[in-house]
Amino acid sequence: MGDGEQQEGQVWEAAMYAAHNKMDNVIATIDYNGQQIDGPVDKILSLLDLKAKWEAFGWVVQEFNGNDLASVISGLEKAKSLSGKGKPVMNLMKTEMGFGVDYMMGSHKWHGVAPNDEELKKALGQLDETLGDY
Repeated sequence: MGDGEQQEGQVWEAAMYAAHNKMDNVIATIDYNGQQIDGPVDKILSLLDLKAKWEAFGWVVQEFNGNDLASVISGLEKAKSLSGKGKPVMNLMKTEMGFGVDYMMGSHKWHGVAPNDEELKKALGQLDETLGDY
């Protein structure tokens, strides 16, 4: 899910259902980048303490850096180890939208918009430098 999606009621209905029914085989992930299609999440409808909300709804919550592949792999492995213990698991994966591409970073402008050919070439060149051995 995206963090903007957390403003929708059906997300919280599903969260309550999963916890109430002790669905401990469920692992969910939120791309927590603070952006949604209309702008910054905090300006559209602030989520306040998202981790505390999911915990209050009965989920085990962990946070990790979604822009770091090693952290993502480690976080997903840990999520597997947390499952099967009576509660669903939520991964809050903190990211920066457009990470690694200077003209995209931190901007909601690129939410759902594809770069043109020149922008794509520049972005791919910057990502080659950012990703290194990955």
